[in-house]
Amino acid sequence: MAFFSFFGSYCSRYSQHEHPLTELEVRRLVSEVRVETLKDNEERAVEDGILARRRGDGKISLRQICETLRQLELRRAISIYDRKKLMKVFEEHFRKFGN
Repeated sequence: MAFFSFFGSYCSRYSQHEHPLTELEVRRLVSEVRVETLKDNEERAVEDGILARRRGDGKISLRQICETLRQLELRRAISIYDRKKLMKVFEEHFRKFGN
C-alpha cells in the first residue's frame, strides 16, 4: 500500500476523474510524441502500461496515467524526460477534448 501512496502523493496534482481513451488514441498520442530518447520497445511499454491500466469501459484518469508512467520510470523503462513529455501530451489531449 505504501507503494501506491508514493505514487498518489507524486501524482496527486492530476485529476482522478476518468474519461474514455481508446486504444487507437493511446497509440496515436504515444507515437506522436517522437521523443528522440523513446525507443520502439519503450513506446510499446508505455502503450501497453496505459492500456492495461484503463478500466473495462476504456476509461482512465490523468492521475492513473501519471502513476503508470512513474512506475515505468522507476523501473527504468523510460526516462524522467520521457515521462514529463508524455504527461504533457496526455494533459493537452484531455484539455483539448474537455477530458
